[in-house]
Parts: sequence; C-alpha cells; structure tokens
Amino acid sequence: MLAEAGADVKWVEPHNLHLTIRFLGEIDEPQRRAVEALASRVASRTAPTLLQLSQVGAFPSLRAPRVVWVGIDEGREPLVRMAEQLEEELVRAGFQQEARAFEAHATLGRVRSGRRRTELVERLTQFAWPSAPEPFVADHLTLFQSVLSPSGPTYLPLARFAFTAA
Repeated sequence: MLAEAGADVKWVEPHNLHLTIRFLGEIDEPQRRAVEALASRVASRTAPTLLQLSQVGAFPSLRAPRVVWVGIDEGREPLVRMAEQLEEELVRAGFQQEARAFEAHATLGRVRSGRRRTELVERLTQFAWPSAPEPFVADHLTLFQSVLSPSGPTYLPLARFAFTAA
C-alpha cells in the first residue's frame, strides 16, 4: 500500500525487519563482551512479551517523512522498560547515553528524495490495515552487526539472549 505511492523510499527487505532497541555504532571486542554480559542480564530479567503492530508513522513527522515505521501497541510498556534497563546498563558500562527516548517501532523504509513525497504523505495519513496483523511473541534480544553495502545492509547475528523472567 505505502510502496504504491511511488515515492523514492528504500524499503527494508522483509528478512531484515527488526525492532532496534539500541544502536551502538562501532564497538571493539572488549566492548562487545561487555555488551553481551549486560544484554544477558537484562534479558534474564525480561519475560517473553506478546507484541502487536499498530499504526504506521514517520520520523520526524507524517508531513515530512524521512523514516517510515510501524509502531508497537500491545506489549509496548514491557518493551520500553527493557530498553530503559538496557540503556542504564550501557551507560554504567561507559557508553554514551542515547540522546532520544526509545520509541517502540520497526523501520519500514527510508525516504531518499522528495519524489512523490506528497503521495506518500497522503497514504501515511490515511493508512488502515487491510487486515489486522497477527500478534507475535518477543522472546529474545539479539546483538547484530550491521554490514553496509551498496545493495543495502546485512545484519549478522552475533549473540542471542533469551527472555527468561517469569
């Protein structure tokens, strides 16, 4: 539906869709080990959570989209708490505090130019699901390495941490 607007958007490949809890940038091996240890602690205090996709939106706004996303409705609060705990652990480990508050969303695409932006904005503001997406269970946290190339990013899983709290 959104892609039919014909806007100049680099849409995320379906196999690359994910919820980014925290972007770390370039990290070295000691930092990676520290991140793995703290992510394991946070995951052990997190229970598997049923998540439901909700509205579509855009950053910085629907009227001036640069990033098109889908938000999380049901399950948002536990996800936010987990993200806050992870942020606290990262800051204690010496990482720079994230400037923006966590927004529970999955990026759908990045707007590359103004071509047919008006049509995209119209579709975003009028968007309605053709049928409600199925809820899904978030039951782990994955540390990914992003490898950028001209054809788009590749996400390599480095470590996976199961949510084990009751």
